[in-house]
Amino acid sequence: MSMTAFTGARVLDPERPEAVCESLLVASGRILQRLPADAALPDAARSVALDGRCLAPGFLDLHHHGGWVFDPAPATPSSLARTSASLVHHGTTGFLATTLAWPQDELRERIPGLAALAGAASLPGAEVLGIHLEGPWINPQAAGAQPGGIREPAPAEFDELLALASGTLRMVTLAPEIPGAAQLQARLAERGIVTALGHSLADAAEVADAIDRGATHVTHLFNAMSPAHHREPGLAGAALADDRLSCDLICDGAHVHRDMVRVAARAKGEALVLITDQIEVPPARAQTGFASFGSGGVYDDGTAVRFEDGRLAGSSVTLDRALRNFSEYTGASLLEAVAACTLRPARVLGIENERGTLREGARADFAILDDAGRVVETWIEGRRVFGVPIPA
Repeated sequence: MSMTAFTGARVLDPERPEAVCESLLVASGRILQRLPADAALPDAARSVALDGRCLAPGFLDLHHHGGWVFDPAPATPSSLARTSASLVHHGTTGFLATTLAWPQDELRERIPGLAALAGAASLPGAEVLGIHLEGPWINPQAAGAQPGGIREPAPAEFDELLALASGTLRMVTLAPEIPGAAQLQARLAERGIVTALGHSLADAAEVADAIDRGATHVTHLFNAMSPAHHREPGLAGAALADDRLSCDLICDGAHVHRDMVRVAARAKGEALVLITDQIEVPPARAQTGFASFGSGGVYDDGTAVRFEDGRLAGSSVTLDRALRNFSEYTGASLLEAVAACTLRPARVLGIENERGTLREGARADFAILDDAGRVVETWIEGRRVFGVPIPA
């Protein structure tokens, strides 16, 4: 059994209160053992000297649209491969392939291609952890940038999509106030699929009912939802107040004001997750219309993706950029920011024993960072997939 020893690491363990200097011993793609920095290493271990750089779990993105939203369904494998390869440049080792509120025929056509690559070893970098359906069962009055396929849940359609997803559907964002939402939630709960509340104008009572039915998460806090008001908390206020809900947030400096990021961090604490909501706009097509986004073109302004009239259509932030923003806006330590990109999203999906952690026995998926939180290298199952090799 070949072993690799990561030595001289400043370990950012999201389950510990502060960084520690340790060595990690990796074998067969798993964390075999964590050792004090001065401990003797097995003679057979290959050494990777990190020289004081930070070692964190690989980042996990619960909400990533990639470039496949612009491509026809048959191009999904090549689109996902490009996304997989690009994400490791930013420390991301796993992501949920996130859909749009497409019409029924289009959604039916696209799901099998996404499902086929979930967990696929053929991808060159970050792994597809599963599918996140963002809609189509949302409130049309809180559509945000979602296209025109919004509709009420129909049991037959959900069962068909579930079959097409072949066990890879991990999260569904829905509006709990629309007709049929309660029945859809029951189906999700039966199958252990995360119900996330979003694109919704639910009031506090409707949010409470949805939580009682098993909702556990909120999609892009503050965006495309009923706002907090001192006499009616709305979805945003209820999400901040209820400890049963985790929340994710787009920390790109455009979707949420930095003061509201601080409010969210104080209210949610360890239940706040950073996401990208990233859309990879093909440069050659940026000024043309797309069925997915209506008749207007979209463009990347360097921070967010916008329609030609300036409205937000998504983000271009990466998780490493988001964690640096989070630290800047809130004063959080690099370790605290790392937790919001690793352990916390893993907990949302119930995979915290496997990913987003540095526990012995977990996958050896690492992001190697400098002191400013910039990604130097990315490793997946003990293999370097991004970065210039660090001299031994």
